[in-house]
Amino acid sequence: MPAFTEHFSGWHLGMGLPETLLGLLPGLFQLARRDPECKNITMGMALWGTQAHPLTPGMGTWGIKSLNMGLKLGPAFTRILLLTAKLPKLAEAPSETDDDTEYKAEVEAMDTWHALARQDDRKLILRFLTVTLGNSTKGLSWLQHVWQDLIHLGKPEIPKAALDMVEWTDSTQPLKERMEADWAFHCLSPEKALPIIEKLDPALWGLWRTYAGGELLLRMGKKGEAKGILAALWKAIPWHVNLTLKLHEIFKAPPMGEIEDTANVTILVYSWNKAELLADTLRSLLDSDIGQAKIVALDNGSDDATGDVLLKAQKEFGADRFRVETLPVNVGAPAARNWLLALPEVKASKWAAFLDDDIILPKDWLLRLLGPAQNRDNIGAVGCRITAAAPPYGLQSADYNLFPVPPNDPKAEMVPHRVLVFDNCAGSLDSGLFTYTRPCLSVSGCCHMINIHSIEKAGEFDLRYTPSQFDDLDRDIRSSLAGMPALFVGGLAVKHIQHSSLAKSKDTKQIGQVMGNKLKLDTKYTDEELIRLGQDNQQWSWNDLEEKSTFLVDRLGLST
Repeated sequence: MPAFTEHFSGWHLGMGLPETLLGLLPGLFQLARRDPECKNITMGMALWGTQAHPLTPGMGTWGIKSLNMGLKLGPAFTRILLLTAKLPKLAEAPSETDDDTEYKAEVEAMDTWHALARQDDRKLILRFLTVTLGNSTKGLSWLQHVWQDLIHLGKPEIPKAALDMVEWTDSTQPLKERMEADWAFHCLSPEKALPIIEKLDPALWGLWRTYAGGELLLRMGKKGEAKGILAALWKAIPWHVNLTLKLHEIFKAPPMGEIEDTANVTILVYSWNKAELLADTLRSLLDSDIGQAKIVALDNGSDDATGDVLLKAQKEFGADRFRVETLPVNVGAPAARNWLLALPEVKASKWAAFLDDDIILPKDWLLRLLGPAQNRDNIGAVGCRITAAAPPYGLQSADYNLFPVPPNDPKAEMVPHRVLVFDNCAGSLDSGLFTYTRPCLSVSGCCHMINIHSIEKAGEFDLRYTPSQFDDLDRDIRSSLAGMPALFVGGLAVKHIQHSSLAKSKDTKQIGQVMGNKLKLDTKYTDEELIRLGQDNQQWSWNDLEEKSTFLVDRLGLST
């Protein structure tokens, strides 16, 4: 794939989201017209996109272009492509000659929906859906717009009811069956969802049907069956980055840490006025396999029951293992972390494992982080997949990487946006495509281990990001520039009860604080540093992908 990799140097960062595919496809079709090597990959990506994201605006158009390029599909799927390619977009800005009344009404309706999706009023939600989904012209467009929110509600009966509100016809019935399978995949147990997935017509939805079935088998603990199914799928679409990384993980799982390795870890927790959430976090910590690791908890100036929660935890863990530090005022996240890192017992450790005060830990979290870091002394931090705390466990973060392109020159009077980080999954549903291990630029600070040597080499957390936001990313950037990138262990998922400070920002002051920290990040590094870091990040991820792809080719064989 020389021409492909030359022109799309960032493609190997992943393709788990429809936006990523839509960003790649226009250029790919141009390239395929000039280079026959890229033709099959281009048609394959378009076919996967239309099966995995059938209602995404614009996706069907690329499927039709694949037909024109020579992709052979049956008449039923061709009709679906023609239908989805013509789906009207919501709130599309009118031209100067058009009446903007409908546009304004749709913008208002979208704002109404976003407000409703954050509430817990089932009657209002269903009333809104009855009106919008029953629209014979734009019902499917509205279904696409609200679908992910409906699944995230965690009320399976609502998205199921929504499907029955759409005016389906004989030609659109296969789309309804596909969306019912999507609902089952995310809302039902694997045992109940699998028969619904298997009812899909493989001639219409074969690629997605195969992936979803394999993933459900994995969740049911049937790894042997799943391995064979996903291996066959990979041989059909070996260009799929996330599938390649995931399948390698299935064939060659990363090692687990040994219990004696935990003696090199100090677990660090800091909290401000989250007593109840902190108690749940510490309870899950008490139930986990932390071996000989010691714990230091910092009360960051709380005036609620945080102190009592920490004293109770100290009794349960034992005072020799659980140390409590108390500050008179809240000094913010960067300073709290630096305070903990400065403690002699932390400096003497190899790893400092930072935990947020609103997470739920699986039993083996520490051993899962320690294992892949073995024999990798150049790793600056190790992190994992962060999900919501309640079903359907939507994704909050995976691995973060830097696009390998020069920083943008800010336009006059525009805020600079120079640190171009690829956030490849935030807010999406967890389809299982991020369960891989690989080096990266940064990992989530919700649950991550920091190599103490990277602190010595690249420095501690920058106080300019007080009270919080981007201090983790900035530290990881400095560590990566010093030759110590992060490591993402996606097979481990930690449940996060609250969202990032950016997502929680409600008023102008809070939003301004976050945006101010983003400005600090965007103006901190030189063009030379960002270009070098982008190139290094590209090389880490490419080398990792090439190694894993070669392993799978040697193991499974691949016809050309």
